[in-house]
Amino acid sequence: MPAVPTSYTKLTTGWAEAIRDAFVVLLPLTLFGVCATVVAQLPFPAVRSWLDAGLGPGWAAVADDIRRSTWGVFGLALAVVLAAMLAQRAPRQALVEPLPAVWVAISALLNFMLLHGAAGPSLGSASLLAGIAVGLSTPTLLRRLADWRLLRRFATGYDSAPAFFHAARLTLPVIVLGLGFKAAAELLRRLPLSAAGWPELLQRELGPRLDADWLLTPLLMLLHQLLWFFGVHGGTVIQSSFGAWLTYSPDPLMHDRVLMPLVVSFVQLGGAGATLGLLVAMTIVARDGPTRRLAQLSWLPALFNVNELLLFGLPLVLNRRFLLPFVLVPLLLTLPPLVALHAGWLTLLPVRVPWTTPVLLSGWWLTGSWVGVALQLFGLLVSTLVYLPFVRRFEAERQARRLAEFRGAGAAILAGAALGRADHVGVIARGLLHDLERAIGTPSLWLAYQPQHGLDGRPVGVEALLRWSHPSYGPVRTDVVIALAERGGLIARLGEWVLDEACARKADWNTRGLGALTMSVNVSPLQLGEPGLAPAVARVLQRHALKPGDVELEITESHGIPAGEAADRNLAALDALGVRLAMDDFGMGHASLLHLKRFRVAAIKVDGSLSRDVLSHPVSADIIRAITTLGHSRGARVIAEFVETSEQRECLAALGCDVFQGYLYSRALPAGECLAYLVQAGSPAAAEVPAVPEVPAVLR
Repeated sequence: MPAVPTSYTKLTTGWAEAIRDAFVVLLPLTLFGVCATVVAQLPFPAVRSWLDAGLGPGWAAVADDIRRSTWGVFGLALAVVLAAMLAQRAPRQALVEPLPAVWVAISALLNFMLLHGAAGPSLGSASLLAGIAVGLSTPTLLRRLADWRLLRRFATGYDSAPAFFHAARLTLPVIVLGLGFKAAAELLRRLPLSAAGWPELLQRELGPRLDADWLLTPLLMLLHQLLWFFGVHGGTVIQSSFGAWLTYSPDPLMHDRVLMPLVVSFVQLGGAGATLGLLVAMTIVARDGPTRRLAQLSWLPALFNVNELLLFGLPLVLNRRFLLPFVLVPLLLTLPPLVALHAGWLTLLPVRVPWTTPVLLSGWWLTGSWVGVALQLFGLLVSTLVYLPFVRRFEAERQARRLAEFRGAGAAILAGAALGRADHVGVIARGLLHDLERAIGTPSLWLAYQPQHGLDGRPVGVEALLRWSHPSYGPVRTDVVIALAERGGLIARLGEWVLDEACARKADWNTRGLGALTMSVNVSPLQLGEPGLAPAVARVLQRHALKPGDVELEITESHGIPAGEAADRNLAALDALGVRLAMDDFGMGHASLLHLKRFRVAAIKVDGSLSRDVLSHPVSADIIRAITTLGHSRGARVIAEFVETSEQRECLAALGCDVFQGYLYSRALPAGECLAYLVQAGSPAAAEVPAVPEVPAVLR
């Protein structure tokens, strides 16, 4: 069997994704129509009378107008949205002028009206297949016509206004394509389709010979589901083409026809495809995310057998992942009620039960016994069990795709352009920024503390490290959090919260005899450009009764330190305050030797890429030796990070490093675990803390 061409596979996959996304885009239209349908078709006479008394007798007509105005244009809206989305997603070529999505949408609107106008006035759910066909074909055909030299007669120079340029060059292609759709519509109208009386003929032949409902009910359900899967309103087609096979009254009971009350009440539980079972499966499997939210939105209409939210929101239409259960479940559910009916276990009353009557209630009204209720419960159980593995697989794929998109968004955030993007990456990045803003001050945002050890092996300090446990994505990388806060204008608020939290911990540890330990807190270079940084540090120190020497601010390497009066004033004020400054990741990135000239540095942290490779790369060792020599000449301690082995530590000590931090000693620990570690490891006595100046009043 020959392999399917890659280009064809990409094309069909792109079409399927575009159709799915177009249905999702139209979800507000669907939801509005669903709400209107539920209101207009309320099956409870008492509630309808109460609404008549409160709102007047016209409320149902208003709801029905809304239903027609939303679902009534669904096919048209689908054609326009689908065509525009495909135009936006079309690959760009350097020498080919792209088709603007708005002109493609206008062409799709025109083509749909020309094609469907000859077939009838409906523009809604009955015309979904036409909408899909027009939406898929319009961008491709218009692209070919726009590239045809013969149709460029109206084109103007590229130096004209963009709107006029595109309107002029696409005028003839849009007209020619519209004429083509009109010709296709006229051809379809003239096809000999009047020989549609074969269903009646087949029914007359089958009816006298056997109980045809055993055969006809599953066949019609199979056709109904397949039509809906391809976006064709199955109920409309069956009612218009197979009316002779249907009966709507059980009195008298005719086994040569499909008994529609039986189908509606015991087969289509929750709408086409017995989707009430799908909703139960979604509620069981999906704990968060869009699947969970869609299930929550769908429950109320589904109880009234309105399942358009699932058909177009999940969507079930053209979703091959749910094709098998969508078709299989109704076929399975035709058998139990037919068996019960033929065996005499089930008796249908000659009553009219509205199709919007909730499950269980409709079973009771239609049968007058618990047999109908039990039969519906059994159908709901079967539907749920069949849908459950498919929902699990769908949700697992969605979660994997979601995490991959999250990782891609994280990389884009670090690259610096994510927040301004209009694609899904930008949506995720902006959503994370809002989540981060709300997380400040909540347990999901917390600090871990990694001990720092001196040459004698005893702890001399800790570094406070930010941690964010996102409720949906789990742990978020710290560098992504910092980059997001910096680019989203949140770094000053986040930085002040981190400093306050670390100082509160330091104050607590001071009371426990750990006053000699230094608390290192990371500060973004962008914070140095904020005029209120130094006063904010002073307020935090005063609030927790700390001395300036208790805290050491590590200036990270995410950006270069701003060159301006605000940064210089902050550096001078922090130095006057007595807060020690450290250069993080020295030797690589933005950290510059010029900063040693600009302000006084109490500590230098060797870049982790150098300390990791110190045993294997002589150049790294030479750089570290130079850094330690320079640092000691400036009176600064030299701290080595990512120390993981004893051999590495001994080498770094021989090169002049004074303090060591890494997994050789401990990972970053929650506050309680870190306190226990420090007490057990034996920290310097509090009496060793040097005297520090008081906080200047001007900074309080």
